[in-house]
Amino acid sequence: MSERKAGYLCWITYCEGFLFLVPVKLLPFMALLGLGAIGAGGWYRFGNLKPRTLREYLEWQGLRLISDSESNYWKAAIEENKDLVNKLQLDDSKIDGVKGWCKSHLDSERYEDVKFSALLLCVDQPKTVKARIIQLDGGLDRLLSGDDNKYKVAYIFRKHLEGFHALIGYSPEVGKDGKENIDLENATKAFKGWCTSSLEKSIDETLVSNVRELCTPKSFSKVRDYLKGKTLLTESNQDAELEKVYNKIKNFKSYTSDISDISDSGKEGLKKWCEKSLDEEFSKELSVFEETLPKVIARCVKGSESVA
Repeated sequence: MSERKAGYLCWITYCEGFLFLVPVKLLPFMALLGLGAIGAGGWYRFGNLKPRTLREYLEWQGLRLISDSESNYWKAAIEENKDLVNKLQLDDSKIDGVKGWCKSHLDSERYEDVKFSALLLCVDQPKTVKARIIQLDGGLDRLLSGDDNKYKVAYIFRKHLEGFHALIGYSPEVGKDGKENIDLENATKAFKGWCTSSLEKSIDETLVSNVRELCTPKSFSKVRDYLKGKTLLTESNQDAELEKVYNKIKNFKSYTSDISDISDSGKEGLKKWCEKSLDEEFSKELSVFEETLPKVIARCVKGSESVA
């Protein structure tokens, strides 16, 4: 390193804790007097600033150590580095082992052999969407997993969201009438694939937010469950209301078509249709959501507008 001072080009050299400005033209003479003993490495350097402990080494990297109380952060570090945890012969099902390992090494001054393990286990730097979600939620239990029917229901109730199909990489065919023709099986496959693959992607907070919001199961599977909290006309004390609805819709073509295979007539026929439709599973086919549900709400729920 060099700088101008008092009209001379000088070199800064370091010796026994002091900094010296040495004129360039005197360097050969100084070298003869012993500069070579400390070598070029003695010139202005930061050797004395080397982190003393593993803790200092990590903090000097600009990293934040996971605190003792941040259980979810320990879980995320373990989930992302299970192979390393097992290599260190620690229990990957509990956080105490990894926490103890970090504590035992953080104040060590001999840390060269463990610093890379510490970078993975002891600091807050998740690498994947999965790890970030574990930090936020303590695990992946809130997310969809395994059951395709749950993925179907979640898809059905989210397919209308703007940009959803583009996000999951599914393109419905468009008919001549301009309407989308959705293949529920293929759409669900695309949705499930997106949710699963997104967990392994590098952290992006927008993606983390989308996965947490979209890849969660609905709390219902049947039409009846969806209408929980509503007063149903199939209840024994709702016969009068059931009769009123029946009288309004009994001549509607759509209604007579729907009950064509039901032997009971009058309001009892409507009641039987309601009971049957209330137990329909949304995962069965798209029509349960798009056609059956609106009819059930209109015909079988107290206070609804009866249309067909």
